[in-house]
Amino acid sequence: MEYKNLPIPVLIDKCTAKDPLAWAEFVKRFSPLIAFATRKALFKYSAGHEAPENEIKDIGQNILVSLWGKNKLSEVKNRGSIDYWLAVTARNAAINHLKARQKEVLISDGSFFERLPAKEIDQKAGEIENMDKKIKDFYRLLTPREKLIFKLYFKKELHLKDVSKIMGIPLGTVSSAITRMRKKIKCSKF
Repeated sequence: MEYKNLPIPVLIDKCTAKDPLAWAEFVKRFSPLIAFATRKALFKYSAGHEAPENEIKDIGQNILVSLWGKNKLSEVKNRGSIDYWLAVTARNAAINHLKARQKEVLISDGSFFERLPAKEIDQKAGEIENMDKKIKDFYRLLTPREKLIFKLYFKKELHLKDVSKIMGIPLGTVSSAITRMRKKIKCSKF
């Protein structure tokens, strides 16, 4: 049987039935997605530090072993959106990996620090408050249009083309505005 062209829901059904050929096809199709989501989560939740490739592979392998060994694919309700489910699974595995290694993990707009001495926590909190004040001071200097671009690009973390579509302005204009903002930050006393 040809597994290469199987629709995703059928492939998942065969995987939950422990078909090794279907599993091999599943791994071939979805390993890159798991690696991508893991890499992105590790970068985002470890304060922008690149993760070693072997760490990403280890997390991906653990996810795949769990999916096969514990038959976790049977829990997927909407099999057509397996991509989303796998990306969330990879993100959660990356966060758990970072927590286990006691690294700093950023959650939404804030952050928490596990098992740090109180002196270090106070120092980090002071640095964050100082940075927040600097960002607010910088934000006041922006034009209304720049403020919107700043919110969409830096706070909401949208891509340039998405900011361009939302604002209805050319991509080059958005890119130029971001470049000007970065120059303002570098040239100012922030």
